[in-house]
Amino acid sequence: MAKKSYKRTMDENKIHEKAVKMRKKTDEQLVHYVEDRVEKARSEGFNEGKALAKNTTKEFIVLLQQNKIPGIGAVTINKLVKVAGEHGYL
Repeated sequence: MAKKSYKRTMDENKIHEKAVKMRKKTDEQLVHYVEDRVEKARSEGFNEGKALAKNTTKEFIVLLQQNKIPGIGAVTINKLVKVAGEHGYL
């Protein structure tokens, strides 16, 4: 048996209203809605990932410059910094 509307919380009422609106959509409207949401999620995820990769690369280069890591000489570190700068990571 369905919950009575007066027994629902405010959050449950909002969710119920959204569900009713979605059930009233035509197939075409529903497909467009879902495709738009997917595209938005992909775009946001791509942009967040790109920003995270840039920050991670910057942190890695800074760590290389600060810590003298055995086996990685000053020349190699300078080359890495130069390449990172050319590709916009610094």
